[in-house]
Amino acid sequence: MLEPWDEAIALQKERQSCIDDVQSIKTSCAKDHGKRHPVECPECWTRLLNRIRDRYLNSASKEWFSGRRPFLLELDTMFSKAHNFEVDLKTIEQRIVDEKKEWYRDKVKNIGLQHATKSPSEDRILQLKINDRSISADQLASELRASLSDGAVRNHEAFDKFIEQLRNASSPQARAEAYVNTFFQPAHDPRGAAKTQKYIDMIRDGTSIADTINAMIRDRHIAKGDQDQKQALHKQLEELKRAKAAHELGKAKNDKAQQDETRETTVSDDQRDLPPCSVCTKALDAQDFIICPLCQILGDYYGLRVEPTLFCSQKCENERYEAHVEAAHECASGQRCVLLHDEDVEMDDGRTVLVFCRECVGTLGIPSVFCSARCFNENFQYHRDGIHVPKRKSTQHDARDENQLEFDPDDKMRYRARKIEEHLVTFDNAVEEWQQKTGLAVK
Repeated sequence: MLEPWDEAIALQKERQSCIDDVQSIKTSCAKDHGKRHPVECPECWTRLLNRIRDRYLNSASKEWFSGRRPFLLELDTMFSKAHNFEVDLKTIEQRIVDEKKEWYRDKVKNIGLQHATKSPSEDRILQLKINDRSISADQLASELRASLSDGAVRNHEAFDKFIEQLRNASSPQARAEAYVNTFFQPAHDPRGAAKTQKYIDMIRDGTSIADTINAMIRDRHIAKGDQDQKQALHKQLEELKRAKAAHELGKAKNDKAQQDETRETTVSDDQRDLPPCSVCTKALDAQDFIICPLCQILGDYYGLRVEPTLFCSQKCENERYEAHVEAAHECASGQRCVLLHDEDVEMDDGRTVLVFCRECVGTLGIPSVFCSARCFNENFQYHRDGIHVPKRKSTQHDARDENQLEFDPDDKMRYRARKIEEHLVTFDNAVEEWQQKTGLAVK
């Protein structure tokens, strides 16, 4: 079975040959028989129809329509009727276009491209669209390209270059390198290609691209199951950490008089006029309430404009805390977060690995929180280019940090942090410093 790009190369070759032959028939008919069009000449009309018919029913190459017997039988009947002018060429052409749309849907479904999307939800949406006959093939192709592209190269340019490489490939090794350069793009994303070295080796060892894609899909499903287990364990560890913090807070209340005195000297005006519980709207006890620790550190320690989320009881916190964190303190990497794309969930002896961007919270006044130091490190250029550089310009803040960057020797537009530790503050360290400063406990 030919790969889709081999079919595309064969299609282009046979199509051009047919176009040239049809034009030759038109030219010779006008020259030898004095007709404006072969339709006026029985001899040339028969030659023209037979040439187009042979293009589909007697093709020397295996193309998209090969093996679609019901369609070819119908097409043979239509050409027979065209000899007697019962069917025109436009009707035949439209029937071919309609059949090719069906072939395209079958090809996309069989090769499993929808499973290579960035998330299971996109997979399900594309599967529905593949089966929806009301969506045109052009629209389906466009949405597939948008879902599968990572923006590294432009699709049409990449495909044209890929086809040209296949045409010029003089050996299986050269053909394999064309696959690797197009599908894994080591020149554009060497770090990403390194993560997929297993599949690159499969292609170089002779595995077909279809089988390689199937292996990638299987591995992704296995990794998804492992990641779910790791996330469940991570959640349990976080619950144990909060329980430990609650226990420490309980012990701290034994020295209530000192705690009350410290609270009076450090609590802000906004805290004296407390808002109601964010879950049940009950009025809060000024001496006994729970505040989101992230809100507390960002607001009280770093002085950022963060509306604190408060709870009147452990029950209300348990009900809304996780939803609040996901909504208000989403990882600053957004859709590039490593937890969405990597099965390795980073943990540090069961403790939280949240980190703040030092420049954002300390200088720029932006509450940038990352799920881990690794996530911040892998998305450092994306974050710096998208947040730091524009904010520096708008606030006329001059920050000379080029000596803290490490540039890619092959692409000076790409860089990473030389030492990511210089650019972050861990949540644990921020909590510890705030507690030492105020004498209060963060739950």
